[in-house]
Amino acid sequence: MTAELIDNLRQLVVQRLDVKLRLDDIDEKTPLFAGGMELDSFAVVELITLIENQYAFDFTDADLRPENFVNLRSVADLVEQKKLAATQRQATA
Repeated sequence: MTAELIDNLRQLVVQRLDVKLRLDDIDEKTPLFAGGMELDSFAVVELITLIENQYAFDFTDADLRPENFVNLRSVADLVEQKKLAATQRQATA
């Protein structure tokens, strides 16, 4: 699932954020900030909102740590954790 999720995140970034890179120029290790996509804080807030809307969950304050937003791999890992936690909550409800 992670490869598909990363591809979805790549498309989201290129289509919805002001990124100067093409889709083919971005992989899972491309930094979100300096030396990569060059996102600023406003773009990251928009990315967070887009992810929350697309995957129907909310990030907590504890999720919003720099290490979770290094590159698309770290973002995808966080999204997968959130989706798994939501599935487990639903299973026990």
